Amino acid sequence: MKDCLTVVAGLGLSLLLSTPIHAERHRSVAPPIQPLTIEFVSVPEPEGALIAAGSDAWIDVRTVSQQKAWKGKAVRVRRRFGMRVHGGAASSWATATITARLDSPDGRAVIRIDGQIVSGVPVVIASHAAIGATTIHTLEIEVSDAVPEGPIAASISWEATTQ
Repeated sequence: MKDCLTVVAGLGLSLLLSTPIHAERHRSVAPPIQPLTIEFVSVPEPEGALIAAGSDAWIDVRTVSQQKAWKGKAVRVRRRFGMRVHGGAASSWATATITARLDSPDGRAVIRIDGQIVSGVPVVIASHAAIGATTIHTLEIEVSDAVPEGPIAASISWEATTQ
């Protein structure tokens, strides 16, 4: 009988030690946040220069020239375009900060977006752009009259981030 109690006590002790004393919590996992993407949207313009292709866009300003009687020191070309940010938090109040920087300046023109000069350093274009809403911006290209004839090419990188 003593041996039987020892076996039962040993089995009971081993069962007690193999059973967790506290139950482990199952952690809930939040759904992954979608990355932000920027979509360019055409805006009705007389020139119709924006060619929107999702997250890419091209603006062809065609031929830019000064009239002979012009006394200015530069020619400015302005084009309006729309941007829409997608992704991120799925709420109606979510906002994003949009920045732009000049990737490949050719030194022949000054590029401005909404009046701010764009250079190799990121510039905040919109600090609280509503996700999913279209915002309208103005691109301005200024070419000095001292610049010789020829094509002007520039590439702008855009980034959208949330706080």
